[in-house]
Amino acid sequence: MDEERWLITGASGQLGGYVLESLIHEVSPQSITALAGAGPVVECGAAVQRIDLRDRSAVRTCVEAVRPTHVLHLGGVTTVGAAFADPQATRRINVETSAVLAECVARHGGRLVFASTDMVFDGTAAPYREDAPPCPVSEYGRSKVTAEQAVLAVDNTLVVRLSLMYGFPRTHRTTTFVKQIESLRRGESLRLFTDEFRTPMWFGDAAAALIALCRSGQAGILHVAGPERLSRYDMARHFASVLGIMSTNFVASSRLSIESPEPRPADLSLNVSRLRERFPRVVPGPIRAESLRGHAGGGD
Repeated sequence: MDEERWLITGASGQLGGYVLESLIHEVSPQSITALAGAGPVVECGAAVQRIDLRDRSAVRTCVEAVRPTHVLHLGGVTTVGAAFADPQATRRINVETSAVLAECVARHGGRLVFASTDMVFDGTAAPYREDAPPCPVSEYGRSKVTAEQAVLAVDNTLVVRLSLMYGFPRTHRTTTFVKQIESLRRGESLRLFTDEFRTPMWFGDAAAALIALCRSGQAGILHVAGPERLSRYDMARHFASVLGIMSTNFVASSRLSIESPEPRPADLSLNVSRLRERFPRVVPGPIRAESLRGHAGGGD
C-alpha cells in the first residue's frame, strides 16, 4: 500500500488539535498537512497551511499539491451562533467548500471523512440512529444536512455525526469547558440545564474514532458519541465527581429560560449501536480521569 498522506482541515480547532496529537504517534509528521485558520495549531512537525475555506481555489490547489490518501474534513463554521449570524457565508464554507473538497480528493484517489453533528436533528425523537430522517431547527444544522448530501454524492466518503464534545484544549484558549472546570474548582455557582440532553464524549475518543474510520472502508453515515445520555447538569456532576470536587453549587435551570433566536433541541442523544457492532475498539468511553487531564487554558 502507498504511504499514507493525511490532510486535516480545521487543524486549529479543538477537535483538530486532538486529531493531530493522536495522528503524530502513528505516522510521520512529513505525511501530515494541516489546514488552519488564524488560531494556533498543535506543534507536531506537520506542515501547516493557513487557508480560508471560503477560497475554494486555494483548497483545490492544496489537494492537487498534497494528493492526500486520507482526509479528515473538520473545518468550517462550527457554532450555532456564527451560522445564524451569517447564513450565506456558512453555506459557502460548510456546503460548497465541502462539496469541492470531496470531489477534488476523490479525483486524486483519496478518501474523505466529513465531520457532521447531532444538530441535524430537532431533539424530539432521540436516541437517533443513522437512518433517522434529518430535521434541523437551526441554520447550522441545515448547513450540515446539505453538506452531508453533497459529500455522500461523491465516492469513497463517510459522514460521521459527532455528539457534544468536551476536554481541555490542546493549545492555549479559553472555552466554555475550561470556564466550567475553573468555576467547579473555585466552588462558584453554576447554572445548568436539566432538560437538554446529549451523549457527550471526550475529544480524544472522537479523534481516535475518526482516524480509524478514515482508514476503514466504511461508507455512508455513522454516529460517534458517548455511552451516556446526560443533561448539562448531569455532565457537570460527573466532572466534579471524577475530579474529586466534593463541594459544588449547582443551580438547576431550563433551556427554555434562555432567549435564543433559534430553538434549542431538547434531546440530541445518538444511538451508536452500528459503531459498536462494526468498530468496537473505537467506541467512546464514559467521563473518566483520562478525559479530564490538563489544566485550564492549555494541555497537560
